[in-house]
Amino acid sequence: MADDRIPVTLLTGFLGSGKTTLLNAWLRTPDLADAAVIVNEFGEVGIDHALIASSNDNTIELSTGCLCCTVRGDLVNTLRELIVRREKGEVRAFSRVLIETTGLADPAPVIQALMTFPVARRFRLRQVVTTVDAVNGMATLANHQESVKQVAVADELILTKVDVDAASDDIVASLRQLNRGARFHRSSLDGIVMPDDLETIDIYDPATKNEDVARWLNAEAHAVHHDHGHDHHHDITRHGADISSFVFEFKSPLHWEHVANWLDALVMGNGQDLLRVKGIVDIIGRPRPIVIQAVQSLLHPPFELPAWPEGPRTSRIVFITRRLSRAYVGEVFDTIQQRAPAA
Repeated sequence: MADDRIPVTLLTGFLGSGKTTLLNAWLRTPDLADAAVIVNEFGEVGIDHALIASSNDNTIELSTGCLCCTVRGDLVNTLRELIVRREKGEVRAFSRVLIETTGLADPAPVIQALMTFPVARRFRLRQVVTTVDAVNGMATLANHQESVKQVAVADELILTKVDVDAASDDIVASLRQLNRGARFHRSSLDGIVMPDDLETIDIYDPATKNEDVARWLNAEAHAVHHDHGHDHHHDITRHGADISSFVFEFKSPLHWEHVANWLDALVMGNGQDLLRVKGIVDIIGRPRPIVIQAVQSLLHPPFELPAWPEGPRTSRIVFITRRLSRAYVGEVFDTIQQRAPAA
C-alpha cells in the first residue's frame, strides 16, 4: 500500500556548518517550490530567517527554543497547524516539509517525534541530511556530542566549505567511521549540493543505523512514555551547563573598525569557546545591512544583503558561546571602542 503521508526532510548540522547557506541556495531554485519550510532558531532573538531567501512564503520560524527541548510542543503543533492551514487555503499547497534545526539540536528527539507522536499519522521522515564543516569539523566532533549524533543519524552527509579547506581526508575518514551507511557529498560556493543530488530515503529506519543511534532513540522513547506529570522548564538561552546564547542590539549605526576589531579580539582570544556569531549590522556610510559570521576561530568574509529586513533598522548580533558570558563579550567591545576610536 502506498504511503500517502507527507514526507519530511530534516536538515541538521552543528553551529556554522553551512545549513542556512545551503537552504538559502535551495530556496532560490524551484527545488523547494512544493515544500513548507520550518526554521528553528536558538536564542533570545531569531536572525536566520532574515538570511533566508524570501522566495518561499511557507517559511515558518520557531524561536521558542532548541527543537530537541521543545519538540513535544512547538514543532508538533506547527506540523498540525500546517495541515489545518493548508486545508483552509491559508498557506500555499505543499507536498513535503523541510525542517532546519538549530546547530545545537540533538536530532534524536525530532526523529522520535516524527516516528511515534500522533502527528506521524500525517507526516513521515523521508531523510536526515547533516552538514559538516570541513574547516572546524574535527574539533567540533571531538568537543560536542550533539555533532556526533547529528552525523551518526544522517542518511546524507554534506561536507561544506571544501573550497576553504581542500585537505579534508581526515574529516571524511572520521565521518565514515561514525556513519558508514550515509552517502557523502562535497559542497562549496562554486558547487552547492542541491536537493536533486540527494537520494530519496522513503521511511527512516533506525535499525539500519549503528548501535549508538539505536541507544539514543530508545532513550528518547523511554522519556516519551515515562515523563508524565513532569513540568520541564527549559531556559531557551542555555543548552547544557556551559553553552549560552545572547544578543547585542544597537540602535545607532556602528563603525566597521569597531565591529571588525571586536570580532578579531574574540576570535583570537577565545576562538574555541566562540561557537557561533551571526549578525546583521548597520554600518556608518553603508546603505545596506552587512552580515557578519564567525565559527570558533574562523571569521567569514562579511557580505551585504540586498535590503533591510522588515522592522527597525537596528544592528543585531547573536552569540552562542561556551563559558563566555554576555558581560565579558560586552566588555571587550567597550574596550575596543575606547582604545580604537574610528576616524
